[in-house]
Amino acid sequence: IELAGVLTVPYLETTEAVVAGLIYAWNTGSAADFADFFTEDADLVNSHGMHVRGRPAIAGLYAMLFHSVFARASLHGSVTTRRTLSKDVELVHVKANGSLRQGPSTVGEQDMMISLVMTRRENRWMVESMHNTLVSEARR
Repeated sequence: IELAGVLTVPYLETTEAVVAGLIYAWNTGSAADFADFFTEDADLVNSHGMHVRGRPAIAGLYAMLFHSVFARASLHGSVTTRRTLSKDVELVHVKANGSLRQGPSTVGEQDMMISLVMTRRENRWMVESMHNTLVSEARR
């Protein structure tokens, strides 16, 4: 996998590498690279409860978002827990922080908890399902 012509990852052998790739693709605004981490029939539920299914739908949604509301956004995060569900299936939780920018200043930040179900296919981990939940002030 080549991300924005900068980072090449031939085999995503760990779920942490997938998370790092998702964050990198988000921060470069590449919807195609972002969607490439998902299986062809993956499910994604965003923080507003919108559900999309399939890599083309995920790429389409994020292409629109990266050119509008997330055009100057940045995302930082790391894996907080992972649990093996079976030999080739893991549940991964990511604590993340997103910043929306307008011009040189930050106009909003939001903490998130992201749940990922990942499967290993041909020596590569891929996202089967992603659910993003905003963290309320009371939970920080």
